[in-house]
Amino acid sequence: MDVKTIILGFLSYGEMSGYDIKQAFTNSIGFFYDASFGAIYPALRKLEEEGFVTKQEIIQSGKPNKILYRITEAGKQSFRQEIQTPILPPVLRSDMLVKIFFGKSRTIDEQKDLLEGCLDTQRQLLQQSKASYKKLEVNFDEYQRFCWEYTIHHLESTISFMEQRMTSLLKQPAYSV
Repeated sequence: MDVKTIILGFLSYGEMSGYDIKQAFTNSIGFFYDASFGAIYPALRKLEEEGFVTKQEIIQSGKPNKILYRITEAGKQSFRQEIQTPILPPVLRSDMLVKIFFGKSRTIDEQKDLLEGCLDTQRQLLQQSKASYKKLEVNFDEYQRFCWEYTIHHLESTISFMEQRMTSLLKQPAYSV
């Protein structure tokens, strides 16, 4: 699914500014799909050109004007059509896995540091996800709750897998300098 469609989904809940949309990405689906302001604002411009959103400028005293975006009927119809398309296989991009993949080219100390750093990162993500979930869960519907619980389960599984396999990886001969 592309950024434009996800934005339409967020706007189906109500008016939002570009900042609000970025917060929605970060605080709701950021673990499995995030977007930068550099992707959000061009997508909003394109959605406006296509007639899928409108914008309203709110004059604010003492601070920059606020622009609120609203989904149109055509935008709602486009969103409904897009979410009915077949599910594509996930594309996993993981800096962590790429670094582990090439771990054999590191010294044993570097391998240990890498694996411990990866494990620490996963633990921090889990802790942050659990805290966010607890704070936001009151507002979730059952589908949103499912996605958050999936995320937490995924992180817990990753941590468990890494803990189980780390020792055997470190027993392998390292690259010699």
